Amino acid sequence: MEAKIILDAISKDLLEVGKEVDKVLLSYFNKRKISPKRLNNSLVYSAIGSGKRLRAFLVIESAKLISKSNDIKAAYQVAAALELIHTYSLVHDDLPSMDNSFLRRGKPAAHISYDEATAILLGDGLQSLAFEMISDTDLGISSDIALLICNELSRSIGFKGMVGGQMMDLISEGRYEEVQIDQEYILNTQKLKTGALIVFALRAGGLIGGANDLETDLLSRFGENIGLAFQIVDDILDCESSEVELGKPVNIDNNLGKTTFVSVLGVEKSKEKVSKLINEAKMELNEFGNKAEKLLKLADFVETRKN
Repeated sequence: MEAKIILDAISKDLLEVGKEVDKVLLSYFNKRKISPKRLNNSLVYSAIGSGKRLRAFLVIESAKLISKSNDIKAAYQVAAALELIHTYSLVHDDLPSMDNSFLRRGKPAAHISYDEATAILLGDGLQSLAFEMISDTDLGISSDIALLICNELSRSIGFKGMVGGQMMDLISEGRYEEVQIDQEYILNTQKLKTGALIVFALRAGGLIGGANDLETDLLSRFGENIGLAFQIVDDILDCESSEVELGKPVNIDNNLGKTTFVSVLGVEKSKEKVSKLINEAKMELNEFGNKAEKLLKLADFVETRKN
């Protein structure tokens, strides 16, 4: 019963963050007058009103954890920008040449509602707009910190981050060269594909709040553990959940012939690994005491989420 109360509370917090992120994004879109209209419509369709906003939550809560000030307006704008990056990755991930998924966040994927060309351009534009938001002179943080955040974000989504992880993921389907797909390969794939952006979210919030080297390292290690746990839970849900509950097609990994933690370890051992990672993640936040309460609850949410 206590676990359910905690998870209900964190779900409510994620919902509130989502509402604030949508406000920031809509305000920014309205100021910039995105055009042509077709791109603007696809942008609002894909980026507003859906998703868990987990990465945004991590930016905001890590900034609150570190900052000695109540003014973390910059964290909300960086969080919103990060959600644009995440949305771009999903739009491209769903394309026929990638995972070929027709459903995302409980509604038709962008390339289904519009078309492939629009979805590709939408993803490109989302990425550019995110960097525009972070480098905006009205952000409210020093130009040095904004530059550092942009640099870290570019690395986390590039060849040594999300894009590199996505290519490793495609290789694991047997599309390209023959490589040994073992547990270490999958671990490295998920560290890049999913984990890099989650680690970035925590580091970015820490930078906004003025984190020192020790605090940044602790947040990074927390992020590495929950990032990997998050992806393993994704693999488990792909096998055990339903399309309605998940908001996207199920059994997609199996249908693509993709090697995952579940296909290597099995469901039960995968769940054991998730529990171990969550416990290790929580230990990284001992230094912060009760101030880290929401991040600790978020770790529980990652382990027990149903979508």
